[in-house]
Amino acid sequence: MKIKNSQIVSFINGTMKLSEKRLPTKLGYAITKNLGVMKNISEAYEQERIKIIDKFAEKDAEGKFLVENASYVIHDMEGYGHEITELLEIENELTLHTVGFEELEKCDSDKYDALSVQDIQVLEIMTE
Repeated sequence: MKIKNSQIVSFINGTMKLSEKRLPTKLGYAITKNLGVMKNISEAYEQERIKIIDKFAEKDAEGKFLVENASYVIHDMEGYGHEITELLEIENELTLHTVGFEELEKCDSDKYDALSVQDIQVLEIMTE
C-alpha cells in the first residue's frame, strides 16, 4: 500500500489521543503494530523536516531557531512551503495491519471509549 508522508504524520499525531482511550484489543494491537511499521519512515521524515527548517528559519546569535507565536520565523515562506509540501507528498510503500469497520463499531458499547469523527478519520487508512 502506498501512503504519503502527510498521512503518516496525521496517523501518528492522531493516535496519540487514542492512546488514552479504552479500545478493543484487535484495534489497539493494529494501531501499535502500524506505529511500529511507520517508525523508520517518521524518523526519516523528521530528519528531513529539520533540514528544511534549518535552511529557511531565522536564527539568533547562538544559532537557535527564532520562534514567534509558537512558530518558526521563516525568511522565505514560498521556498519553505514548496519543500515541506514536497516532503509531505512523498509516497512510501508499506504493509499496514488492517481491521474491519466492526472493530471500530465495538467502541460504541459501554465496554470501550467512543471514537470521535476525527478518530475514525485517523484510523481510516487501516480500516478494511
